[in-house]
Amino acid sequence: MYYNEYIFSEWVVIIGIRSESKQKTRELILAKTALLLHNKGFLKMSSKEIARECNLSQGSIFLHFETKENLLNTILSSNITKFEIDLKKNCIPNYSKELFLKNYIDVLIQNESFLSRAYKDLPYLPDTLSKSLNGLETTTKNLFFENLRKNPEKKLSIVDSFISIDAFFAQIQKNLLEKEVYTEFNSIIRQRRGKIIKLYRTLFE
Repeated sequence: MYYNEYIFSEWVVIIGIRSESKQKTRELILAKTALLLHNKGFLKMSSKEIARECNLSQGSIFLHFETKENLLNTILSSNITKFEIDLKKNCIPNYSKELFLKNYIDVLIQNESFLSRAYKDLPYLPDTLSKSLNGLETTTKNLFFENLRKNPEKKLSIVDSFISIDAFFAQIQKNLLEKEVYTEFNSIIRQRRGKIIKLYRTLFE
């Protein structure tokens, strides 16, 4: 091997190692910040606290994400996308109303902590995230409407359907806003599943 070829091959290896290390650091920052976000919410978290939790300098955080807002936006956007994917995968409009509602509640429980934090911090979130969260709610309401249309046991006009759907989601949001304990096994939606089902039946059956 010629000297230049050797130098080039070594340079490629070094660049590869640095790239892998940078990716691992980025993943660490995302994971630790997601946990902080889960425990404290969007507003109460500082870049200094994030750096301390990651055992990194604040400069490292800024190097990867430039600002705290960019970092939190990345995490929140990822959660919004995940919820939407879970929703469309499990809440199929052709399902019976009972199965559709059961699956929706299950998806809600799986994403409860993120949604609760997001709704509590909604007035303070950047416009792009607020719009994404509102868009997610619109998508969910449309899925409910399509499911009702496929299962027309109770005759409701389009206007009355969406009025009832809005009332249902106002209660779901109220439940999420009332969540206070953010632990793996504490789910306010699971605790109130019976009341949610009863409200659904009152509105739609």
